[in-house]
Amino acid sequence: MQPARVKRPQDKAIVERTIQILQRWFFMRVRNRTFTSLVELNQCLKEHLELFNARNHRTFNRTRKEMFEESERAHLLDLPKDAYLVQTFSRAKLSRDCHLVFDYNFYSAPHTLRGLELEIWATSQTIEIYNGLDRVAVHKRYRSHGKFVTDPKHYPSAHQAYLEEDVERARQWATSVGTECAKLVEDLLSCAHPLQHLRRVQGILALSRKYSKAQLEQATAVANRFNNRTIPYLERVILNLGGERVKRDEKGGEPIKREFNPNLRGLDEILH
Repeated sequence: MQPARVKRPQDKAIVERTIQILQRWFFMRVRNRTFTSLVELNQCLKEHLELFNARNHRTFNRTRKEMFEESERAHLLDLPKDAYLVQTFSRAKLSRDCHLVFDYNFYSAPHTLRGLELEIWATSQTIEIYNGLDRVAVHKRYRSHGKFVTDPKHYPSAHQAYLEEDVERARQWATSVGTECAKLVEDLLSCAHPLQHLRRVQGILALSRKYSKAQLEQATAVANRFNNRTIPYLERVILNLGGERVKRDEKGGEPIKREFNPNLRGLDEILH
């Protein structure tokens, strides 16, 4: 089939006009009929389609069914054995923890590609990750939110990962918060694949910007006691302990303080 010429549709297929003719002819014949279900409508349409194809064409002096049998049927190919898979394409950058984000979930790729923008081809069942023409990872697709889908082979060795700059910076940051926070971070990073929990560790430590370090240290002590080290749990603990969000000045310096106001409830000194 040759492509149509640009700008003006002078070469459009005859089937497009046929669909319009069928639509108008069908609507005219059933205009006074009431359908009570989609099944009934489809059955009526099927019956009228057979009648339409059996009508004699004024230009070719043959029915459409006869033209199909004589000119087209012999050229038709068998349907493929496998159903056609609809794929979607996107790009994402591979993070330092060896995962990229697609459709609200995290999928791993080889650590040697960290920092690169990779191509993602997704079907309803699978996720394929490419670096140029090379397929570097295949995962089952999940429809949940926040799920990590990881192939352990994509991580560097535990010794190499433990010495990386991001991990070392997280350990130092946790130590600056307090002993309980340092213990929590050390426990998460001491597994066989330290980068597996890097994103969670960074999220936990980021709470020290939203709340005070003292509040985070108290919350991590509770988390260590009950062995629940998720970010939502830590934030609930901080709020249950009476923590309030700290609003810092525009330059990221010390919290902005306001004098006591008798019209406000709560602490004598309120931090924004």
